[in-house]
Amino acid sequence: MKYFLKVTLLIMILITPFNGAYCCSKIVVINIAKIFNAIPQKEKISKELEKELHSDFLVIEKMKKSFLYKIQKLKNTKLSEKAKEEIKKEIIYEKKILLKKIEYFTKKNNQRQEKARNKILFFISKLVNIIAEKGNYNLVLDISTIAYIKDVKDITNDVIDLAIQQNNILFI
Repeated sequence: MKYFLKVTLLIMILITPFNGAYCCSKIVVINIAKIFNAIPQKEKISKELEKELHSDFLVIEKMKKSFLYKIQKLKNTKLSEKAKEEIKKEIIYEKKILLKKIEYFTKKNNQRQEKARNKILFFISKLVNIIAEKGNYNLVLDISTIAYIKDVKDITNDVIDLAIQQNNILFI
């Protein structure tokens, strides 16, 4: 059944005469990576993300310093065996906690970065739609997906300019 539908669709496409909509399509390209790195909204989101995760980072840094201090303290030859055993137990305990905190922080950081990246990509998509509608373009392709294309307009700078104009706006 699927094969029949595919063949039928292919035959319909080949038989359908090409009208004006097909022969005069306006194709443009963009460089999403360049846009992503150039828009000011990315900096704002990055700073918000950094602020949000900064306190967790400080807690981990404090724990790391304490952990390293105890390791240095353990190297002190003047300590008794009982004190050394106590410090070893503390080091093992703190190492477990520190590893869990780092794992949690890394997971949280990755989730927040992915969410921020998706928000920026959605914003870029909206900007591309605005530019495409203004220019009556039928097809917008990302330059990274194209092996070769000749004499096609690049609207990357137009999208970046629109993002700069809308510096205080971020579509959510």
